[in-house]
Amino acid sequence: EETPAQPHGGPCMAEPPMGVLVPTNWTPLRFEWIAPAGHNVFELRLSVENQVNELVVYTTATSYTIPEDVWTGLAGHSAGRDIKVAVRSAQIDGGQLVSGPFAGTEGVVHVAPVAAPGSIIYWTTGAPGSNETALKGFTIGDTEVKTALAPEGLGDGTTCVGCHSSSPDGSFSFFVRDAPDGARSVTARKVDGTVGLPAAMQVSTVALDLLARPKQVVPTLSKAHYSAQDAVVLTILYDRALLGPAPELLWTDLHAQDPATGWGILARTGDTGAIASPTWWHDGSTIAYTSAATSAEGVVTAITDGDQRTDIYTVPFNDRQGGDATPLPGASEPAYLEYYPVISPGDALLAFNRFAPYRQPNGGWADSYDEPMAEIFVIPSRGGEAVRVAANDPPACVGKTSPGLTNSWPRWAPSAEVFDGKKYYWLTFSSKRRDANNPQLFVGGVVTRMENGAEVIDETYPALYVTSQVPEENNHTPAWDVFQIEPPR
Repeated sequence: EETPAQPHGGPCMAEPPMGVLVPTNWTPLRFEWIAPAGHNVFELRLSVENQVNELVVYTTATSYTIPEDVWTGLAGHSAGRDIKVAVRSAQIDGGQLVSGPFAGTEGVVHVAPVAAPGSIIYWTTGAPGSNETALKGFTIGDTEVKTALAPEGLGDGTTCVGCHSSSPDGSFSFFVRDAPDGARSVTARKVDGTVGLPAAMQVSTVALDLLARPKQVVPTLSKAHYSAQDAVVLTILYDRALLGPAPELLWTDLHAQDPATGWGILARTGDTGAIASPTWWHDGSTIAYTSAATSAEGVVTAITDGDQRTDIYTVPFNDRQGGDATPLPGASEPAYLEYYPVISPGDALLAFNRFAPYRQPNGGWADSYDEPMAEIFVIPSRGGEAVRVAANDPPACVGKTSPGLTNSWPRWAPSAEVFDGKKYYWLTFSSKRRDANNPQLFVGGVVTRMENGAEVIDETYPALYVTSQVPEENNHTPAWDVFQIEPPR
């Protein structure tokens, strides 16, 4: 395997990073490079061992997108192989060569032997300063996004939509909405463009009313508890009058007919921390969550001088009863704040965010909200050594380093595919690594292998930029599932 070379006076390849893993169904691959001062003509050369001819591009632009038909054929025919990449540049003035040509980045792009499944729906606050919130989405391979949900389309006075997750069948998004009076609660709507409510047999009116209680946030569901006989959603509720000063993890029966018995508190015996950001195993057995000194809105956690914990705990679901809550080894280290856990398909891996505590200029401790020092790690779901994923880092020659890029809110693709003894996972997250420094979405690969009967990480890969999103918008908190979204027109 080739090691990406640093530029030798020529252009620096900024996208994709060399060594990246690309799904076979990815959007037509776009190359972007940073030109040396004055250089105005570029050569991009691509070759694959099973292709007869190289693809050689000459352009005055600093980017190039492989045509869709060429990319589709290449990704299909060369799946599992490497694309060798080389870029050069020169300066031409008055028809004369005055500088160069100089070699730039050389390396490889790995075409995965598998596709990436499903669709991503993410929260956007629009262009900087617009505050135009919406949930937008795309199926992997789409070249543009579609608005799945926007406040004005709901017809119920919603002023903002936010944290969201998918129903296990992909029909609905359960999401947080803000009412005109600022009250924050949970509801569910179709994501097929109709924004319709679920049918009563899917989510009862009583269940919707229970979810609509103010100060209820971060819904999460599990395929194991989403059927005609057993359908549950987990949320976090902040209600001093009902629960006391601390937020609680609630279950709500989606088929509830009686508001008195259609919900309850999931016990977290032994954990006195404030709860945030739950994730539910796909087999329905376990919930991981963040336990911290303080929490707000179900996702923002912080430490204090007297309580330095922000750790990931697990608790059994246990038929809605809960049980003993325990710190997750590898994601509960005293030297770090660990938060935003998310379980992988198959329940083998857990991704999460982490950063070392520090004080802000005002003297207060940094919290988890929009945290620039956040990085993404992966561990075995039952605990183990935390692995820092390569997707945290953009190419070194672009001059931006992590920590410092707000690599945040990892989410797994809904399934992982095995090929030739290895299992291919995909992670999406938001990061402020583009030139505009606004949050944008990226996707990185995580590949595992079996070793002594256990699934272990074989390699993690740099991240691809999602070119279908609107580059001027602030895009955060993706959810990746089998969302049944309307295709872009």
